[in-house]
Amino acid sequence: MEVGKILGIAYNVIPVADLEKSAVWFVTHFGFNIRNQREGYLSLFRDNRPILDLIQSENHTRAVFEVRNTKRWVITFFTNDIRSLHNYLKSEDVTVGNISDEGKYGKFFVFEDMDGNLFDIWEHHDCELIY
Repeated sequence: MEVGKILGIAYNVIPVADLEKSAVWFVTHFGFNIRNQREGYLSLFRDNRPILDLIQSENHTRAVFEVRNTKRWVITFFTNDIRSLHNYLKSEDVTVGNISDEGKYGKFFVFEDMDGNLFDIWEHHDCELIY
């Protein structure tokens, strides 16, 4: 009997304080589209690919953790143009970190959404992602 395999990550769930406002924020800044909306929960897609699910949280839990007193992210997004995305987010007053060029590992920067969830953005032209 063949056992099923994990084929990838279908989507990630993050907690938000205000579902509607957070959804508008992600749609505005990243062009995601909203699907599967129900009470306290909705899905954000890029075309037909699931990206994030937002869930309304009654407490201040966020998708972030710390290592040696430094906040770390749990989700990394991939981009094909890190500099223009970084400039755009800065122009929209999104909290972003500096772009870090890590050579063969690519370029990165972090940003926070309106709820304080921390994300990483990655650009790497020598890595083929199938999505």
